[in-house]
This record gives sequence, C-alpha cells and structure tokens, in this order.
Amino acid sequence: MKNQYAPINGVIEPDFLKYLEDTFSKWNKLFEDGVTLGTREIFKFENVLKGASLNAHTGFAAYTHRGWNEETERNHYTVLIYKNQRAMETEPPLYTFDTPIFG
Repeated sequence: MKNQYAPINGVIEPDFLKYLEDTFSKWNKLFEDGVTLGTREIFKFENVLKGASLNAHTGFAAYTHRGWNEETERNHYTVLIYKNQRAMETEPPLYTFDTPIFG
C-alpha cells in the first residue's frame, strides 16, 4: 500500500497516521465481528494520542468523541486531528478517523 500521508509542517508524522489508520481498521473489523470496543482499549489509545501530540515538533490538536451518530443510527468513536488548538475553532479537521461501537 502506498503511503498516502505526508507530514503537515512537521505537525504529525506519516507513521503515526498509518498507526491511526491501522487501529481504526482493526476496530472496524472487531465491530463487524460483533466484538465491542472496551473502555480500557480506548483509554490506552487516547494516552498514545496525547503522547504523540506532545512529542510532535509543533504539536497537533486531537478531539475525540464517543456518542450517537444520527446518519448511521449507531454509537461511534471518532477522532478529529487539527493542526493546532486554534484551528479547532476555525478550520475543518485535517484527518478524521471513525469506527462504530456497541452501546
């Protein structure tokens, strides 16, 4: 698979984006198999996400949301990646990762 991600002004690295893509792909597969995504798994993931933000050259802002999605009529876990904190208020996210979850 060709790497489709590139660093954004040193904000977020392609290998971390690949990690996010792989993680959400795995979580989507778990949902398809009827396995619920546990709170501990989400907590560990959010710690990795926070650490990556702190270790990034200029940082990035990640917004996570766990809740009901009206379009799919399912609960979802979503991560939105922004260039920085100010961009969260004025710009669309640079990357969006999403997976349906059970209850």
